[in-house]
Amino acid sequence: MKIKIISVIFLLVVITIGCEENSALEYENEPALYFENTTYGQRDSVNHTFFIQPDEQMRDTVFVEILTMGYPADVDRSFVLEQVNVGQPGAAVAGKHFVAFDDPEMVSHLVIPKGSVRKSFPLIVLRDPSLELEEVRIELEIGENEYFKPGIDVWTNFVVKTTAMAVKPTTWDTYWKYYFGPTWGSVKMKFIVDNTGFTDFEGGSLNTDYAYYLSSKVKQKLLEYNANPNNPDRPLKEADGTIVTFE
Repeated sequence: MKIKIISVIFLLVVITIGCEENSALEYENEPALYFENTTYGQRDSVNHTFFIQPDEQMRDTVFVEILTMGYPADVDRSFVLEQVNVGQPGAAVAGKHFVAFDDPEMVSHLVIPKGSVRKSFPLIVLRDPSLELEEVRIELEIGENEYFKPGIDVWTNFVVKTTAMAVKPTTWDTYWKYYFGPTWGSVKMKFIVDNTGFTDFEGGSLNTDYAYYLSSKVKQKLLEYNANPNNPDRPLKEADGTIVTFE
């Protein structure tokens, strides 16, 4: 009798484990989307500014990394992005601050290509005159359609902020400070851009050799600037009088 009872219990355990494994497999293969979130790459937001772009540049692209859950498909699959802060104070306006997602220009980008498990979505921001005096937010959320539903809850929301004013990069204190020093200011930022040509401060980590090259180049340029008697405002300073350094 004991042997029969033990056998029944064993079968129940096996059946239970088998059901749990099947459920897990079904969940893992349920197509869903979420925003990539990594320590040294994309986090939960991006700060964009036209401040470091030429004055005549009226459009720019912010790439938002989107990942899939489940197996790749052998067909293209469209997905849905929604702006969830429409009408709120400080909210970006589609068609004014960025190209709307239902604009014909954007429709083809709202697709996960067949065989792929990720998408670098090109969010096109527009240089409206209002951005010279304010910063606006585009609060994004993964929507749901016949191909995908929202995936990992904490990674289904993403914020893009854009302005034409100087903005401190989100990764300055965790990455860029090791190459350009811990202090940040708008004059310092413009000096880096003007003397290196580098502008992608929100694009993630660089090749280490290249990052050190940028660092050494801008330090040398600062020495030359401060030593040039034709620069009346030397040493280079921020608007509040803080001396710009790269140490």
